Amino acid sequence: MDTNNINKENLIKNITDQIKEAQIKLGYAKETMRFYYPISSLNAILGTDYQDEHVMADDLDRSLEFKNTILGELKFETHGGRIEINVPPEGAEYVEKNVETPRFLSDIIHLFMNHHHCEIADITEIFSRYSDKFCCEKMPKGIDFDYVLYFTEDGIDEYYYCIKMEMGHTIYHRFTKEDYELMFG
Repeated sequence: MDTNNINKENLIKNITDQIKEAQIKLGYAKETMRFYYPISSLNAILGTDYQDEHVMADDLDRSLEFKNTILGELKFETHGGRIEINVPPEGAEYVEKNVETPRFLSDIIHLFMNHHHCEIADITEIFSRYSDKFCCEKMPKGIDFDYVLYFTEDGIDEYYYCIKMEMGHTIYHRFTKEDYELMFG
């Protein structure tokens, strides 16, 4: 596959967003970070249609597109049926120094960190601070999550937040719209 026509910027943004989320939760450390993607997720992000994760990882690892990025040289390997992307320490440092902490993401993370059993009303209150244009839907029975929340207008936060309330704890998982639609759509 021609890796010159891939959407490199989408992947860099996605990784940057994940690094920033980790830094809000855990703090900054100048270290290698590893992210794991199912092949379907990477295909959606990159605009590709790979069928084999080994071929995809090999092609991306050889691609000049990822040798010199704002996050440093990205390395691609397969790991347990997924693609592992290694971001060098300078990538974490770049995000810490150059990427502003999104206020909404910071607020939602702090809610979950400080209230282990928050209610859906607590979560929607955070969303409503930023816009009244958001969606909160109860997930159908048989899905691993209880609710999904996302903004319906651009510019605040593009992710879908899937909420699970179980055994006195409330957790969230954040998905791109494409991943959410692939999994639940």
